[in-house]
Amino acid sequence: MSRRTSLSFLAMLSVFTCLYAGESFAQNTRTGTANDGTYITVPSGTVNDWVIHVSPQSMGFEEPGSEGDNALIKIECYAVQINQYTWQVVARYKYRPWSGRDGYWNGGSANYLLVHK
Repeated sequence: MSRRTSLSFLAMLSVFTCLYAGESFAQNTRTGTANDGTYITVPSGTVNDWVIHVSPQSMGFEEPGSEGDNALIKIECYAVQINQYTWQVVARYKYRPWSGRDGYWNGGSANYLLVHK
């Protein structure tokens, strides 16, 4: 076997070893969608055993025929630890539907990804 072939074989063997490890990635992750204020509880262990990533899913709305004076002022999307087993999702946006007025907060929704450390 040539040197190049043996290196290619070792590279493929390494990839297959990672892909077919004892625990799959699916067993180490959880995903979903959560509205503003939703609680997310870890499947096992504590929040110290997991990492959470939260990203906006649906923020704002359409107002057909009257969008010239609207403004999406701010988006907030994060998770707050409530206790050693639970996070609470903050997914909200500040929206101003009229010119010259203050905006107001509305609840939105977010995607979340839990990954076991």
